[in-house]
Amino acid sequence: MEQQLHTTVESMRRHGFTVVELETAAQAKDYLLSRIPAGSSVGVGGSVSIRDIDVMPALEQKGCKVYTSWGAKKEDVPMIFENSRKADVYLSSANALTRNGSLVLVDGNCNRVGAILDGPRVVYFVVSHSKWVDGGINTAVARIKQTACPQNARRLGLQTPCAVTGLCKPDDCGEECMCRATVSLDRVPRGRAMTVLLVEETLGY
Repeated sequence: MEQQLHTTVESMRRHGFTVVELETAAQAKDYLLSRIPAGSSVGVGGSVSIRDIDVMPALEQKGCKVYTSWGAKKEDVPMIFENSRKADVYLSSANALTRNGSLVLVDGNCNRVGAILDGPRVVYFVVSHSKWVDGGINTAVARIKQTACPQNARRLGLQTPCAVTGLCKPDDCGEECMCRATVSLDRVPRGRAMTVLLVEETLGY
């Protein structure tokens, strides 16, 4: 897997991503704290990986304004999404990383993919090795549907088919469906700066 990941990293760098290879969640946290200036506004996608590295309280302690829907009141969420999209920096993960170096994301509210595609100029992704797949977009989506979505749906207390049975049945999903947009980010959009922290430690789903 080490050689395959090396190939993936080289592909990502050719496609405009800055890739930083790290071993632990603590290193990812320290890296972000060293790169995000004090006083910055920081939007955060609904990412378990970002929560796992425990960086948000530390950013607030250095004077950053952090916009996150974690623990927010329902009526405050739309404004949090809007402020995140206008922030100086955006933090997210991806649901999968393909062999050729594409970041694949599935979104329900679509605030995360919206901010990544047309939001803050500076974006940092924290992506665990566990999200790498030996294949392309179809393999990535299969991983997301079979591994990430059931765990996320249960965390959110949803009653989607994947939460109840572990199986993806989109026709039976209804209003609680989390899979409303699927994005493959193959290259860095023009005028943006995107850094991927590739972390050996397992983070998120």
